[in-house]
Amino acid sequence: MENKKLAEKIIKLVGGEVNINSVTHCITRLRFQLKKPEKVDRHELEKLDDVMGSQYQGGQYQIIIGGKVGKVYNEVANMLPKLVGGEVEEETVKQSLGTQIIETLSAILVPSLAPIVGGGMLKGFLFLLSTFSWIDVEGGTYYLLNIASDCMFYFFPFILAVSAAKRFKTNEYMALSLAGALMYPSILEVAKVGEVSNFKFLTLFSIPLLNYSGSIVPIILSVWLLSYVYRFTEEHMPSMVTIIFTPLLTLLIVIPIMLFGIAPLGFYIGEYIAIGIGWLIDVSPWLAGFVIGASRPFLVLTGMHHAIRPITQQQIATYGFSTMGPMNFMSTMAQASAALAVYVFIKDKKMKQVSLSATISGFLGITEPALYGVLTKYRSAFIGAALGGGIGGAVGAMLGAKGYAPAMPSVLSIPVYMGKGSIGFFIAFAITVLSTVVITVIFNRILKEGEAATMEDVAQLGIFSPVGGNLVPMSEVNDETFSSGVMGKGMAIRPTSNEIVSPVNGVINTIFKTKHAIGLISDEGVEILIHVGVDTVKLDGKYFQLVCEEGQKVRVGDPLLRFERQKIISAGYDSTVITIVTNAESYPTILEVANGKITKKQKIMTMTV
Repeated sequence: MENKKLAEKIIKLVGGEVNINSVTHCITRLRFQLKKPEKVDRHELEKLDDVMGSQYQGGQYQIIIGGKVGKVYNEVANMLPKLVGGEVEEETVKQSLGTQIIETLSAILVPSLAPIVGGGMLKGFLFLLSTFSWIDVEGGTYYLLNIASDCMFYFFPFILAVSAAKRFKTNEYMALSLAGALMYPSILEVAKVGEVSNFKFLTLFSIPLLNYSGSIVPIILSVWLLSYVYRFTEEHMPSMVTIIFTPLLTLLIVIPIMLFGIAPLGFYIGEYIAIGIGWLIDVSPWLAGFVIGASRPFLVLTGMHHAIRPITQQQIATYGFSTMGPMNFMSTMAQASAALAVYVFIKDKKMKQVSLSATISGFLGITEPALYGVLTKYRSAFIGAALGGGIGGAVGAMLGAKGYAPAMPSVLSIPVYMGKGSIGFFIAFAITVLSTVVITVIFNRILKEGEAATMEDVAQLGIFSPVGGNLVPMSEVNDETFSSGVMGKGMAIRPTSNEIVSPVNGVINTIFKTKHAIGLISDEGVEILIHVGVDTVKLDGKYFQLVCEEGQKVRVGDPLLRFERQKIISAGYDSTVITIVTNAESYPTILEVANGKITKKQKIMTMTV
């Protein structure tokens, strides 16, 4: 049943708006404060699709809906705006600045994966076809396919503008206007000449005309600035004129700052990096190899790598070969190898497909799918690519690897590196791939990012105890929702400790704002709900302390929550910890394999697929 229709029927069957004092919701159920509970038509209510049951408890009429309760509640809120108790707010845990930046970057880039993966694969195959002269690069077929493979990269700022606006909760069409300014034809025409041209804004600020197609950081930072300027202007502008002057003032403020400050920042930094790398190559080639190989993923993300290209061309013009070419090659191969490592250890089917296609296109020389779709999502892969590329670059420099012509780094361009120093090149290539995969796997285990479960019992779809204590029959739990089994198969524990740990290897997908309930999804797809206490939602988070965050990957035994058990009991609440498999219908058999006194991390349930 559609959420809106379900909400309408629920309101009607609890006695209508005139019978409702207020409505809130917890992690599984709508909670109504009713004027006359006897007016509820419980029989018809529980016949509704998606309603698992209902009960009157603690002065509230509770309607059990399960995972979609938040969406149904939002529909109720739209219909009864004066009676709702407020939408559920996710409990947040303070994160480091670095983690916030990585998560934000990943959240913006991931929605763009579809065109990037498709375009990257097509670019790689076109490069393959042209290298072996299997397609006429002057013909119309190549021309059309090249457009299809390159358009998403060329206009990448437009794609990112939309996802960045959604992330920063600002106007998407204003964000697209910023991308339009970066990609304005007259700017691109001047930039294509290859020289940095400048003009003055208000005779004070110099604005370089650069090619920002394919860039990432300029548009993301600009949309971030837009979100603050647009919101501030909209809030302080008189409502009568806000529709006119809010966008006007926002454009007048943000676009100049973007073009003379934010956007060219990467270019200027890249220029100085290029100067430093040129000096480093002369002083210490192996150190330059490590720096170039390790830093290239960062430089590509910020668009700074463009400033380093002239060094390669200058080396070939002066010496007839380039030492930087092999260094860039090793970094490219490291990014492809990191995606390969992710393909091996990741269990998510969608990410397996993404990482496999990123591996193929990466070895063909197109690293955008690997960089945007894999490396920015998994820190272990980014670290592996950086260190593996650095090690490979350093080894290649020490063994005299050289490139004898400018070429896109690709397994198909290996002939460019044949000649004096070719043995060193192949040794460095092998070391790059091997070290990248090993480092990625090691850091994956350290950071616990999406690896397969290592405990034999977990591989057998086992559920482990989240707390030490004594098992009690579910039928004895003083809550009909749980005792009746309507929420799913589960086990109840009277705790003797004050810490909740993860019962599975998986990810935390829900944390209720009052901290008393946590939802997880195991690596195998088992959906788990841990509910601490009966009716403890009324404590509003008192006596609970979270030590985890939504979206966090966890393993069996990782701490999730600490609670003051004795204080909860003294306040008049039952402290029983309930562990429920909420998608029990997906498993033909679920067996209880423990009884009596148990300890944390002891297996309590097994299931078959």
